[in-house]
Amino acid sequence: MKFSNVRLLTTDFDASYRFWRDVMGLTVAFGPDSPGGVPGYAYLTLGDAGIELMRADDFAAALGVPTPPSVPSSLEAVLVIEVDDVDATYAELVSKGTRSIKEPTDRPLWRARTAEITDPDGHMIEIYTQLAAAETTPAE
Repeated sequence: MKFSNVRLLTTDFDASYRFWRDVMGLTVAFGPDSPGGVPGYAYLTLGDAGIELMRADDFAAALGVPTPPSVPSSLEAVLVIEVDDVDATYAELVSKGTRSIKEPTDRPLWRARTAEITDPDGHMIEIYTQLAAAETTPAE
């Protein structure tokens, strides 16, 4: 098995597409403006992994099930993205209008400094920077 991507179901596809493409800076591999592209669907990449955006009602219709609730619980899943400098990245994302959930915080037990934000549909995103070994050692 090989992990491929995460599919995010969205109720506001255009806002989510702009967020992941323009604010988060992911590369569009295939989108609505690509040759053969379709409205309400995009595949973006971040390193070796992908984030697929799809209108929630289109996905539900394809499965023949009711459309899921419009706002996901921000704690059902978290997309975790490593960055070089969590403080600088957090400040940049918030300055672009990203909704903040938790400002940068040291988490010694996780060996990381993290910050949490959401995309326009409420999907939780954690950005983090690894803490140096000295920062994760409990004080005596």
